[in-house]
Amino acid sequence: MKTKTLVVLIVLMISTKFIHSQEFTNFITCQVDGKEWKAEARKMKIPAFGFEYLALAAFQVSPDVQVWIRMYYFKDELKPGTYPIISEEELEKSSKKKKPEDNPVWVLIDYTEETKGLGHAFHDGESLSGTITIEEVTDKSIKGSFEAQLTGVYYKKRNVATVTGSGIRGNLENKLLTKAGGGMIANGGPHDHDNTRKQDETDSIMLTNGRFFVDWTKPVKEEKEKETKEE
Repeated sequence: MKTKTLVVLIVLMISTKFIHSQEFTNFITCQVDGKEWKAEARKMKIPAFGFEYLALAAFQVSPDVQVWIRMYYFKDELKPGTYPIISEEELEKSSKKKKPEDNPVWVLIDYTEETKGLGHAFHDGESLSGTITIEEVTDKSIKGSFEAQLTGVYYKKRNVATVTGSGIRGNLENKLLTKAGGGMIANGGPHDHDNTRKQDETDSIMLTNGRFFVDWTKPVKEEKEKETKEE
């Protein structure tokens, strides 16, 4: 088991260095408390409780760092413009009062950073306030910028899980799946930390100079280009 774990870690370290040297077509980039960060972005778009749900997320692995942009809106109401970033609590309250004719768009931006390897500790930022500007949006792509203030929270692995090593294999499998492009599958949300307990300590995290672009036809285009070259 130790040998397998070591091999997985070596693979992750090598692939992480390779990823950092790449330029991404689909990306989210920002300064996290003044420090530059950028990673390849993915999207998930599904209907949710009468609303449309569009999630964009960028994933870095080992250490795991993620930025999530989640938007809820009524069908066809996501248009270019500037929208407020709100908290989960405000989303729950506001979504019960708004009607389709109000043209509401609710935006959450969240952050998570693995501060101790193999999922032992995290410093997360929960959506709080700020603005997001959607510059371009079609049925196949979206582009924009953001500035966000987040509530910083901490997660620490439960003592029992630390002693027994519970969840290590699952954590490694999730890292590999995320690295392979399955971050949306491996991570149910920005604060999905198995076998951890949320701590009482809080602080603030600032995401500034944020920009994003995601074209969800890109994998199809790349596959066609690959087939053309092979021919």
